[in-house]
Amino acid sequence: MKLLTPILCLFFLCLSATAGACDICGNFMGLTPYNNRNSISLLHRYRVFNGYRSYQEESRFFPPSAYRTTHLQHDSIPETLKLHSSKDFESYKIFELRFKYFVHKRVELNVFAPLLDNKSKTNEVYEHHTGFGDISLNVGFHAIIPDEERDVKHKLVVGAGIKLPTGNYYAHNAQSQRLPFEMQPGTGSTDGFVYVNYILMYRKVGFNINGNFKLNGQNRYKERVGNSTTDFISVFCKAKLGNVFLYPSLQANYEYTKGIYVKNTVQPSTLVNVLMLGPGLDVYYKSFSLNAAWQFTARERVLPGDLQSAGRLSLGLNYNFGGKEK
Repeated sequence: MKLLTPILCLFFLCLSATAGACDICGNFMGLTPYNNRNSISLLHRYRVFNGYRSYQEESRFFPPSAYRTTHLQHDSIPETLKLHSSKDFESYKIFELRFKYFVHKRVELNVFAPLLDNKSKTNEVYEHHTGFGDISLNVGFHAIIPDEERDVKHKLVVGAGIKLPTGNYYAHNAQSQRLPFEMQPGTGSTDGFVYVNYILMYRKVGFNINGNFKLNGQNRYKERVGNSTTDFISVFCKAKLGNVFLYPSLQANYEYTKGIYVKNTVQPSTLVNVLMLGPGLDVYYKSFSLNAAWQFTARERVLPGDLQSAGRLSLGLNYNFGGKEK
């Protein structure tokens, strides 16, 4: 317990010192413990777009007011000076409650319930809306269960799920105008997805690969997100300090969707085609675990005049119960 205290302090210190496109392309999975256990998790994701290609090549991860709300000036500025400002951004924060329960040693049920906090600032026009998002349900089947007695361990989970239109997709601003689709906490559509998660580990080194394909429906405004895919790869190692297990990792995350469709017409500047790289750390202590990942954009297809992806931050706190402790 003496060792866990400074680790917890460091984790929350990093969170307060730094004091999520709406992740339409998938979910941060983290490293999966080898011993199957039920869990309750609180996950936080932050994603930001900042900097215009061909105008401000550098993106900032925390542009003013993107993470924390600060006072914004609304002075009258000539229109020519408002274009392609380095202060423009889109930021998406998600606070998600997750519940996993094993109905069989090979079958897990998952429920994800998100709260979204979306912000944007373009040409001194600032929008901010917070609301509950769409609930997702999925079932995972453990096709391969690792043998803890072997040096080589591997695990394969395949699954499918559905996203329900429980979130608000007709939120309005102070002028009673409906917010843009990407600012809505919900999509208003019923979507389906399939995924596969594979882990291979030899002694203390391993890799984790996860693929997610999503088939998106349409809401009553004839809006929908294009079918999307997310591919996640992580190379990690295992270290033990007393009763604490550490899994530092290098992660790569690829996201793709053609963009947002309105009446079957794809909207400009909504394409997502980005590869992100960065470090991660998973910490396990008895029934608790912490997950952290910070990814920056390594490669992105973006048109001149469009906002660039600056990266994403993911933090998770989990309580595991049932089965055998890790």
